[in-house]
Amino acid sequence: MKKKDTSWEEVEGWYSASVGEKGHYYHRTLILPNALKLLRIKKEKPPSVLDIGCGQGVFARCLPPATTYSGIDASPSLIEEAKKQTKSPSFNFHHADATKPFPIEKTDFDCAIFLLSLQNMEHQEAAIANARKHLRKGAHLLLVLNHPCFRIPRQSSWGIDEASKQQYRRIQRYMSSMKIPIQMNPGKKEQSAQTFSFHHSLTDTIGFLSKARFSLTSLEEWCSNKKSEGAKAKMEDRARSEIPLFLALLARAE
Repeated sequence: MKKKDTSWEEVEGWYSASVGEKGHYYHRTLILPNALKLLRIKKEKPPSVLDIGCGQGVFARCLPPATTYSGIDASPSLIEEAKKQTKSPSFNFHHADATKPFPIEKTDFDCAIFLLSLQNMEHQEAAIANARKHLRKGAHLLLVLNHPCFRIPRQSSWGIDEASKQQYRRIQRYMSSMKIPIQMNPGKKEQSAQTFSFHHSLTDTIGFLSKARFSLTSLEEWCSNKKSEGAKAKMEDRARSEIPLFLALLARAE
């Protein structure tokens, strides 16, 4: 039986259009600025960057042009789109499975990032271990995740407590590792391809980092910065400010 492709190859067109050149709303206003800050990327002296699960290169396009950059992704179409949109002689993109040895010779990158990509990889421990092989000692690895405590496909949802008129987050399962089917373009179900999200607890993820010889140096939780309108605005804004969308884990290569 042919192994199910868990990359975003089947919906490259939809994904590239939804992300665009500079990213979707949360990329532009929350994720990319915070990622650059955590990795201490400055225009004056840019580090060398390894982007794992790079998609069509949204992180690459917010880096200084002089950055030494390599991005890898399992989708050949996304890699081709990244090459079209990202023009810099020091930027390289590679079609590769992150859970297998990388087709990159450089082993002393200053930093690496999984930008909302790790949760689409079945063998996350292998991907993190592979990243370590291409980082110098003291380099940093940044994991940006859909928050694994509060945003678990099919296992978490919003609810409203009618008595208190407060919105809450319902969590059905968390500690178990899960392979969860998801629709990659839910707005068009008749055309939507199915892939999987691979859930792990924080205990598991930090264990993967430790086994690959990383030490955790920082943890940040990022809440939505959107604001609601209408009768439910106060309730929704309160819930939005209390339940984070994203989790960022910064680790140091030992």
